[in-house]
Order: sequence, then structure tokens, then C-alpha cells
Amino acid sequence: MDTMTSNDKVFITNAHIVLEDSVLYNSSLLIEHGRIADIECTNVSGTKTINANKAFVLPGFVDLHCDAIEKEIEVRPGVLMPLDIAIIELDKKVAMAGITTIFHSISFAESDTKSAVLRTVKYADQLIKTIREFSPKLLVDTRIHLRYEITCSEALCVIEELLKNHCVDLLSIMDHTPGQGQFKTFEQFFKYYGKHFRENMQNINEVMRNKIEKKLSLGLENAKKVTEICKAYNVALASHDDDSKEKIDFVYECGASISEFPMSLEAAKYAKERGLMIIVGAPNILRGESHNGNLSAIELIKLNLADIISSDYMPGSLIYAFWKLYKSGLMSINNISKMFSLNPAKAIKLDRELGKIEKGFRANLILLDLDDEYPRVIKTIVDGTEVYSSESRKSFFCNEISDRPFSMARIG
Repeated sequence: MDTMTSNDKVFITNAHIVLEDSVLYNSSLLIEHGRIADIECTNVSGTKTINANKAFVLPGFVDLHCDAIEKEIEVRPGVLMPLDIAIIELDKKVAMAGITTIFHSISFAESDTKSAVLRTVKYADQLIKTIREFSPKLLVDTRIHLRYEITCSEALCVIEELLKNHCVDLLSIMDHTPGQGQFKTFEQFFKYYGKHFRENMQNINEVMRNKIEKKLSLGLENAKKVTEICKAYNVALASHDDDSKEKIDFVYECGASISEFPMSLEAAKYAKERGLMIIVGAPNILRGESHNGNLSAIELIKLNLADIISSDYMPGSLIYAFWKLYKSGLMSINNISKMFSLNPAKAIKLDRELGKIEKGFRANLILLDLDDEYPRVIKTIVDGTEVYSSESRKSFFCNEISDRPFSMARIG
């Protein structure tokens, strides 16, 4: 197939274009040099034409929290795939899901757990550097969300070096000690570590004691140090699993702009009062509940307490969450789109070029069919380049039929 490049002029016609506050039905737009050049325009001679066949054209999804890379690497317990293969294969899935800007969430967390290879300082550092090395070759705009566990003191010097070398785009503070946050009870902590890391009771008890001791002795100091590093290198800061006003006050004073997955309605309300943007997970929306029994994302959305939807651990969940919200009638398609695109771009100060369809913005777009039994991404376009096209229909390029689902023009 003759694929687009970012230097081509591309004309999309017969499209329902979702703008920030309105929808232009049966309309058109022009892409030129990877940017949106015009909207509600007529075809320009010599351009490549896409007939959207009344599909919605939306800004591409900006996914601030996706740790699916861990499952792409560790395909079975203890079975690790080569990093380059895992990164490239997940990139394809991300493009297919309509995500045009992905923040791979990499954790510096489990120094006390021998079986948790992926979240050790050495491995997480290597993974971030490998993703950065590959990012120019990947289909979608690929960035790093570094997750820092406050008990992991040995990670601080490594993190500072990564930020110094511009390898990190977002950093979140985590506290997974038992008795608060995600693990309100010791039973929850035991269950998680036993299931995910296959640790026996004796080892889990040792991990728990170490985490509690480290938090009491160094946790607050570590949290302050890492937030100072973020300020020094102008990296956006988020808080994770907020469960109290005290924690929200602390991260707010440290400069956080995002609250990820608040643990209670009270915490979500207070985070909103303090001006933090709240992230909820798309899998939570699809399931109707949190996988670990915590707060319902739908409840927060109904109360206007959710600003951003992330894929969390399943890239493909975003498109289904979008569809579920659209079919529910809870809000307009414009406001739904903002939660997937514009709001996350605002949270990390990229909203001057990402997150909406407007002249001069990057042409990061998805063509989306919401009328079938299930939603379907028809095309994903990044900087004017088609990086994914569904094979189940004729190509939307006039008089062409796609002979493969993925455009590999940006690989290699």
C-alpha cells in the first residue's frame, strides 16, 4: 500500500469531526506537513483523499498511564521476552487502540522482592533507556511515565540522571506500604504479593517489614527529594492512590498537578478542590468496578470528579470505555473526547499542539466507528502519517484496498 508521509497533503472528507465544543457533521479537513492545515475546506489538487464514510474523526488518545509493557515483557511468570521485541509489539497494539501519544509507566519499586525483576532499579533504568532509544522508530508518539516508590531510596540517583538526560516526561509518587492506599489491610498486601510475585508467607512478611521500616525512616525524605528533582528539570508530577487530605496537601505543595486513581470519594473531592486533575482507569469503566475493590470510575465520572481516562494496564480498553460512555448518554461526545485527549494533554502542558482538532495542531487523529455492535478504530494517524488501518473494510483511500493492517513506514 502506498502510505502517507508527514510531508504529504491529505484530505479527509465525509467525516463527523469532533472539535473541542462542537461536531462538524459531513465535513472535511486538510493535513499538511504533519499538521492540521484547514477545517471545513474543499479538496486541494494533488492531495491524497480519505473518505471517512461518516465515521467520527477525533483527536488521538493521549494515554498518561499504561504499564502494559510489563505484561508484554513477562509473557508468563518468570519468562521474559527481549525488550526490543516487546516494545515494538506493544507499539502496534497501541496504534490499533487509537492511542497516538503513549506514556509507558515504568516502576522503580520492588527492591525488596527478589522475584519482581521488572520493577528493580537496574531493570527499570534499562527499560526506560531502551524505549527512548527505540522511540524515533515507533508508530506512535512514545514517552515515559516514571513511577517512584518512596521506599526505594537507591533509585534516587538513577532517577535524577534519567531526568537530567531528558528521558522522563511524567513522574508519579507511589506508596504501597500496607495499612493505607491500595493496601488498606495487611490481607490485601499478602494476597497481592502472593499472586503477582509468587512469594511465600515468610518472604512477604519480610517485604512488609522492610517497606514499613523504610517508609518510617526515609519515606517522607525520599518523596521530597524526588519532587525537588522534578522541579529542577521541569517534569510534570503526579500522585498515586491518594487516600487522605494530608497526602493530597503534601503532593500539592510539592507541585503535583495530577491525582491518579484516588481511593475514596472524599479524597477525589478534595483533590478536585485543590485543583489536581484526576485520572481514572478505562478497565474500571468497562468492569463497572476496580479490580481490587476500590473506587468506581463511573461513579467519579457521574459526579464530574474525573478529568482523564487512562488505559492503566490494557491499551485496548480505551476505545471500549469511550464507546461505553458514548452509548450511555452521560455526556456529549465532545466532553468524552476531552477526557481521552485534551485533558491529559493539558495535565502535562502539551495542549498547545496536542489533544484537539484545530488549525496548526499536530495531525494526531483517529477515525472511529461507534455505530457497530462494537467500536472500531478505522485509522490511526500520527503527525499526518497513517500508522494503523483496519483490514475489515476497503481502504478509505480512494480506489485503493489495504493489503496489510499496519503501516510500517515509521519502522526502521
